[in-house]
Amino acid sequence: MNGMRSGKAKRLGDPLQEMEFAIHRLLINVLLLIDIVYSSRIYRTVGDFMQPALLGSAALIILIYTFYTLIRASLFPVLFGAIFMALIIYQITVFSDRAMIPFQFNVFFQFMWVLALIPFYAWTISGHRTYLLDRVVFFSTSYCGLYIILSLGQMSGTLPYGILSAITSDFDDRGTRVFLYLSTASIAYFYWLAQFKKRRRLKNLFFLTACTMAISLSLSRVFMLIIFCLSILYFINVRAWVVSHFSRGIFVVVTAYIFSGLLWSSFNPFGVFATDASGSYRAYEYVVVRREIFNEPLSGFGVPPDTKFAKPFLGEQDIFPSDLGALGAWFDLGLFGLILFIYCIWRCSEPIHLLEEKYGWPLLLSGSMMTAYGGISPLAMSAPGGATLTALIFGVGMGSRIIALRKRKPSGNKLAGEVLSRGELPHEFPK
Repeated sequence: MNGMRSGKAKRLGDPLQEMEFAIHRLLINVLLLIDIVYSSRIYRTVGDFMQPALLGSAALIILIYTFYTLIRASLFPVLFGAIFMALIIYQITVFSDRAMIPFQFNVFFQFMWVLALIPFYAWTISGHRTYLLDRVVFFSTSYCGLYIILSLGQMSGTLPYGILSAITSDFDDRGTRVFLYLSTASIAYFYWLAQFKKRRRLKNLFFLTACTMAISLSLSRVFMLIIFCLSILYFINVRAWVVSHFSRGIFVVVTAYIFSGLLWSSFNPFGVFATDASGSYRAYEYVVVRREIFNEPLSGFGVPPDTKFAKPFLGEQDIFPSDLGALGAWFDLGLFGLILFIYCIWRCSEPIHLLEEKYGWPLLLSGSMMTAYGGISPLAMSAPGGATLTALIFGVGMGSRIIALRKRKPSGNKLAGEVLSRGELPHEFPK
C-alpha cells in the first residue's frame, strides 16, 4: 500500500513539476519583453497609456518571486530589495514634504527594475540560469535589429516623425536620433563579440555587425568610446580583473573630477565643454545641483514626480541630475543613496566566477561599461537605462554562489536537488 501511495505521489508530482518549470520560463519571457518595451521607450510610439499596464505586470512578477524566494529561505536578495525600496520611498517623501504635495507612490516604479534581481535570483537557483541568459541574448539582439529599422526609417523619412517623436532626441548638434537602450545593446554586442572571437563564423559576424551598427546609430560618443576601449581589452586577452580595474579606474577619475567642484565653488568641471550644447547644459545643471547638495547634504533634494514640480526650487530650466553621474545620485537619493549607488557600480564590474565564459564575459564587459559610464550617468540604477542589467548581474551572481554552495555541501533541500538534477552546475569563469 505504501509503495502504491509513493508511486502515485511520484506520478502526481511529475506534472506539477513540469507545470512549475513551464511557468518559470513563461514569466522569464514576459518580464524580459516588458523590460525591452518599457526601458527602450518603444511603448511611447503606441501611447503612454501602456505604461501602467507594463509596470504593473512587471511589479506583479517581482512580487510573486519575492514570496517564492522567501518560501525557500533566501533572505539576502529580498533584504537588499527592501533596503533599496525603503530608500526610494524615503526620498520621494523628502521631496513631497519640501514641495508640500501628496506622497505619490507611483514615482517608485521608475526605480523598480533594480528589484528584478529577486526573480533573476529565483530563476537561477531553480535551474533556469542558462535559459534566462539565452533569452536575454535573444531579446537584446532582437532589440538591436528593431533599433536599426527604426533609426534608418527615421533618417530616411520612411517612418512618419509623429510615430517616432516620443523616442527621438534632437537636443544637441548631433541631430535627431532614436533613443538607444544602452545596456541591452551592450550585452548583445559583447555576447556576439565573444562568440565571434571564439568562432569566426558568418552568423556571429552578422549579428556582431548588426549590434555594432545599432550602437553607432545612437551617436552616443562617450558610450561608443567606452565600448571601443573594452572591446580592445577583450581582444588582446587581458585577464578579467584588468577589465574590472580599468572601468573602476575611469569611474573614480571622472567622479573625482566632477566632485572637485564641491571643493572650489568657482570651478565648474563642465565649463571646459561649454562649446558643446550638451556640455554647456551640464555646466548649468551642475551649478544648480551643487547648490542644492550644499543645502541638504544628507537627504539631498529628493525624488520629484515630474520635473515641473521641481521648477519652483530649481528654476525654469529642466534639471536632469542623471547627467552628472554620482553627483546626480547624491542629489536625488541623498548621501546613503550615493553610497548604495557606488556599491552597485562597483559590483557591476565584478566577474561572476561561477559562469561559463559564453555568458561570463558579456556580463562582465556590459557591467564594466555601466561602471565606466557611471562617471557621467547613474545608468546602473536608472530605468530606462541599466537598472535591469544591474539586477541581472546581482541576481545571477547571488544565485550562482548558492548553486556552488549546494554542490559542495548537498542538503535535503528539495530545491537544491532540482537545481543539480537540471545540470545547472557552476562553471569557473577566468580570473
